[in-house]
Amino acid sequence: MKTAVLVIAHGSRLKAANEDLYGIVRWLRAVDRWEIVDPCFLQFEEPNLPQAVEHALNQGADKIVLVPFLLFPGNHLQRDIPEEVATLRKKYPQVEISLTRHLGIDERLAQMVIERVEETLGDGTAKPAKILRPDEIEVESFRIIETLLDLSPFPEAFRPIIKRVVHTTGDPDFVGTLVFHPEAVSAGMEAIKKGRNIFTDVNMVKTGIDKKILAHFGGKVICRVASPSVRKKAEEEGKTRASVAIRASAPALSGGIVAIGNAPTALRETIRLIGEGKARPALIIGIPVGFVGAAESKSELEKLSIPFITNRGTKGGSTVAAAIVNALLRSAQSG
Repeated sequence: MKTAVLVIAHGSRLKAANEDLYGIVRWLRAVDRWEIVDPCFLQFEEPNLPQAVEHALNQGADKIVLVPFLLFPGNHLQRDIPEEVATLRKKYPQVEISLTRHLGIDERLAQMVIERVEETLGDGTAKPAKILRPDEIEVESFRIIETLLDLSPFPEAFRPIIKRVVHTTGDPDFVGTLVFHPEAVSAGMEAIKKGRNIFTDVNMVKTGIDKKILAHFGGKVICRVASPSVRKKAEEEGKTRASVAIRASAPALSGGIVAIGNAPTALRETIRLIGEGKARPALIIGIPVGFVGAAESKSELEKLSIPFITNRGTKGGSTVAAAIVNALLRSAQSG
């Protein structure tokens, strides 16, 4: 399997301004973790996103990860990029195309601002910035989150999940959209402690889950989206690979956890299997993202009696689904 990472920048009419992205790409290539790393631009510069995807496919990529090199969630992130990604997925159904979240709010960016100010002052009078270790950054992040959020309306068991989602996304607005079945946390933790498996719709969710903690309890993360048989059946039936992968796992879903972070079709397939009496998971984490079917599939999930965690609206994503699973894993570990 060959993975392509495409870094997406806004683009500028000033050619020199686009050089920064090429510099980032050179650094990423030097890391040598992915077979293909290329730049692309939303406007004013080529290659654009469709051109970069086509180039990656011509180099043999069968998995493409799109990374918006953008700070703020403006129209490009809310509308333009998701629409292009939807078009590309429809055009190339045989390829797994994933979209990461944007750079967003991050303590490391704040640290860079501090460093730039110190460089500019340069007179030795400013207090040196403390360089935080990764564990210190996480602790400080959660301290800040607790000052931003009013979690008093939520049961104590739900709060670690909410904080982990906000930490992952940098978006406090998630507090107002997350929806929990009353038994969601207890059902999820019980499944984890019994060593049940976690089934995901895409490999991005699988990658983000802390497998070390899960393995301690005897569970595994299973994602069949890249299976040749799943790919073949999806092409034959004109369905998404994510939905076919979930149905392929149907006999094993009962008692486990289903974590959907990308594909509304996979969430709908899970709901359909439950309706057919072919599966009864202990917990469904349904956080698909997008403008086509995501909000609607999550509304369907809320009608189930089976424990679930979801959110209302178009927001979501693989990192959010993984964050919810990891919060449950940490709670199970500490409990």
